Amino acid sequence: MSTRKQLKYKYLKTKIALSQTIQQLLEINRKRRFFREDPQREVELNEELKVLNATAEIQARTLRSYQESIQKLERA
Repeated sequence: MSTRKQLKYKYLKTKIALSQTIQQLLEINRKRRFFREDPQREVELNEELKVLNATAEIQARTLRSYQESIQKLERA
């Protein structure tokens, strides 16, 4: 498999993973509305949000890196 194809494959996989992570974040935000009265559950959701936000940030950085690499290869 060529380098360009490998990068595009990794790019698409990362894009899908980021999309799924964002969906999980949205789901947790919806749940937080219902668990405001339960402090223990809200603490758990906040911890999960921290982890998912960090994951999404890493995935977004990786996605940008792949985009730049693909553009460099296409220019060459």
